[in-house]
Amino acid sequence: MPDFNDHNYVLDLLTTCQDADKDNRQKAREAHLFLDKRDGQWEPFWWNASDGKPRYTFDQANPIVDQIAGEMQQADFDIRVKPAGGSATKDVAATLDGLIRNIENISNAKHVYNLAGRSMVTGGIDGWEVVQKFVDDDSFDQDLMIEPVGNFIDRVWFDIDSERQDRSDSKYAFKLAALSPEKYKEMFPDGSGQSVSDDRHADAYWQKAEMIVVGQLYRIKQTKRTLVLMSNGAVYEDNEDFKKVADELAAIGVTEKNRRTRPKNTVWVRKFDGSDWLEEEKETVFSYIPLIPTYANFKIFENKTIYWGAVEKILDPCRVFNYAKSREIEEGSLAPRAKWWLTEKQAIGHQDELATLNTNSEAYQLYNADPEAPGAPMQNGGAVINQGLVTLAESMRTLVGQQAGLFAANMGDNPGLQSGVAIEKLQNKGDTGTIKYFSSQEVAICHTARILVDAIPAVYEGERQVRILKEDASFDMVMLNQQVQDQQTGEMVTLNDLSQGKYDVTCSAGPSFQNRQQETVAAITEMAQVDPSIIQLGGDVLLSNVTAPGMDLIAERKREELFKAGLIPQEQMSDEELQQMQAAAQQEQQPDPNMLIGQAEMLKAQTAAQQQEIDARLKMRDQDIKLKELETRETGGLISARQKEQEFDLKLEKMQQDLILAMSEQQRKQNETMVNALNTQADTLNKLREAMGVDTIVGPTNQEAYIEQAEVVLDAQESQS
Repeated sequence: MPDFNDHNYVLDLLTTCQDADKDNRQKAREAHLFLDKRDGQWEPFWWNASDGKPRYTFDQANPIVDQIAGEMQQADFDIRVKPAGGSATKDVAATLDGLIRNIENISNAKHVYNLAGRSMVTGGIDGWEVVQKFVDDDSFDQDLMIEPVGNFIDRVWFDIDSERQDRSDSKYAFKLAALSPEKYKEMFPDGSGQSVSDDRHADAYWQKAEMIVVGQLYRIKQTKRTLVLMSNGAVYEDNEDFKKVADELAAIGVTEKNRRTRPKNTVWVRKFDGSDWLEEEKETVFSYIPLIPTYANFKIFENKTIYWGAVEKILDPCRVFNYAKSREIEEGSLAPRAKWWLTEKQAIGHQDELATLNTNSEAYQLYNADPEAPGAPMQNGGAVINQGLVTLAESMRTLVGQQAGLFAANMGDNPGLQSGVAIEKLQNKGDTGTIKYFSSQEVAICHTARILVDAIPAVYEGERQVRILKEDASFDMVMLNQQVQDQQTGEMVTLNDLSQGKYDVTCSAGPSFQNRQQETVAAITEMAQVDPSIIQLGGDVLLSNVTAPGMDLIAERKREELFKAGLIPQEQMSDEELQQMQAAAQQEQQPDPNMLIGQAEMLKAQTAAQQQEIDARLKMRDQDIKLKELETRETGGLISARQKEQEFDLKLEKMQQDLILAMSEQQRKQNETMVNALNTQADTLNKLREAMGVDTIVGPTNQEAYIEQAEVVLDAQESQS
C-alpha cells in the first residue's frame, strides 16, 4: 500500500519514475544539446580527435525544427466545449468556450504552446501546467492560468502506471524546481538545503549558478460523495452548503428526487527536499494532475513508453556531413597552390613579368627557349579534392531531409524550378510526415481544456463578472451564477451556472486567425456571386473580417441596421442587443398615460350618462305611482278585490324598477372606481416619464385608439349638454 506521507517512500518512488524513463530523457537531452550547444553537432570523440584541424558545423537540423515548429505556430488550435449530459446547455457551453479563450489570452498561452511545441519537435517531450492565481494583489477573485514549465525534460515525472498520451490517468506526478540558496532560505527557513536528484549524471554547461533542487508531489485522493437529484433537474452534492439551502429549496417546491454515491478525485500537493517535507499537504481545485505533457511519436511497446523528436533521426547524417565537409575543406586548404614550372634560362630577362603573372592583364608572356627543357613552361600542382568526400557529403545532405520527412519544396529549396503543381505535391508529401506533431499538440491542448472545464466551477464561484472572448477576438462581459426570479413560476433561477451539467471538449488545428479572416472574406464574396442576399444578411460578418482601418466601425453600423430590421436571430444577439429588444418589448406593452386618461374620460362620460338615465327612470316611476294612487281614489267604490289586485301589481312593478335602478347604480360605482384607477396609473406613468426625462413611444395602433376614445368622449359630452 503506497504511503505518500512517508518521505523516504516518495523519494524512492521518484527514483523509480526517473529510472523507467531514463533512456528517453537522455536521448531528448542529446537532441537539445545537438541543436543548442556550440559544438553539439560533433561527436565528442571526433571533436577532440580533430583538434588543430578544421571542425566546421553546417547546421541542417535547426532549419528542419524551425520548419515544423513554424507551421505549428501559424496554426490555430481551436478548443470547443459541447454539452454532454445532465443539465448542460448550449449557452453555458458557449460561456465556457469564451472563458477558456480568455484564460488562454491572459496567460499568453499561444506563446506557452509554441515554446513547448518546438521543444517537443526537438526532443520528443515538453509541456506546461495549469495553476490557480489571484487576479491581482488587491482582489480576492482568482483566475486559472496556463504557465510554462522550464526544463520540462529534467523536472516533470509521471505515474509509471499511466498509459494515456496526455497522462490524464496519472494518480501522481512530480515537478522539480531549482532555487538559489537565498530563495530557498527565504521560502523554507527550516529546510536542510539538500537537493532532490534530477536524474542528470553529467552537465554540458559548467558556468552555472549554484542551485538547490526541491520537489513537489501531486497526488490524487479519492473520496466518496453523495449526489442529490432535485425535482427541477438540478444535481447538488450533499454537503454543508446544500444542507443550508435545503429548506429554501423545499419552500419553493424543489424537492429531492434521487441520490447516489460517486467517487470524487481531488489533487493534493506537497513540497519536499532531499531530506524532509517542506510544508503540509494542500488541497487544490483540480481533479486531474494539472501537469500536461506533449509527446512526439508517442507509443507503448514491450510495456515501455517511448517517444522521440525530429532531431534524433537526423543526428548521424548531420554529423557525417559536418565531418565530410570539414575533411573536404582540410584537403583543399592543405594542398599546394598551382605554380608555373620553368628553368632559369627560360626566366632570364622576364622575372618582373613572371612575378606578376597572376595579376597583370597582358595578352602574352615571353620566355627564353631552353634546349634542355623543350617546350613552354608548364603549370603543375593545385588542390585535388577527394571526390569520395564530396559524394559522401551530398548523400548525407539528401538523407537528412528524407529522415526528417521533409523535401526541398518544404524547405524553400527549389533549384529545379518545378511547376507550382509539382511544388504543392511535394509540400503535401512533406506535410504527411509532420502532421503527427500537430496531433500531439492537439492531444495536450485538449486535455488542458478538460482540466480547465473541470476546475472552472470551483474557481469562478459566486456572482462574478468575467470577460469571455469570441472566436473573432471580440469580447463580452457576462455575469456568472447570477440569481434572477422567474416571472412565471416565481422561482429563483441561476444564470450561467457553470457547475451544472457535463461537458466534452475537443481540439482541432487549423489556419491562424488572420488567414481564417481572409478565408471568410473570400468564401462570402464567392458565395454572394451565386446568392447576392448573402451580402445583405451577412454584411456585418463580412465587414468584421476585413482587416483594414475603420472597418470595425462600419461593421458595427451594418449590424445595427440589421438588428433594427429584425434580421439578427435571437440566439445570435449579443447581451446588449437582447437588452434592447426586451426593453422595446416592455415599452410597447406599457400603457401610455395619455391613453389611460382617454379611457378615464370615456368611462366618466358613460357614468354621467348612466346617472342621467337613472334619474329619469326614478322620476317616471314616481309619476306613475302618483297616477295609479289617483285612479284608486277615484274608483274607491269598486269592489275590494279589484283594489287589492291593483295594489299587488303596483308593488311588483316597483320592485322591478328598484332592481334595475340598483344594478345601474352598481355599474356607475364600478365605472367611478375604474376611472380613479386609470387616473392614478396615468399620473404614476407621467411622473416616471418626467423622472426619466424621456417621452413614451406611441405606435400607430395606440394613436388610432386615442383618436377613437377622444371621439367617444366628445360625443358623450355633447349628449350631456
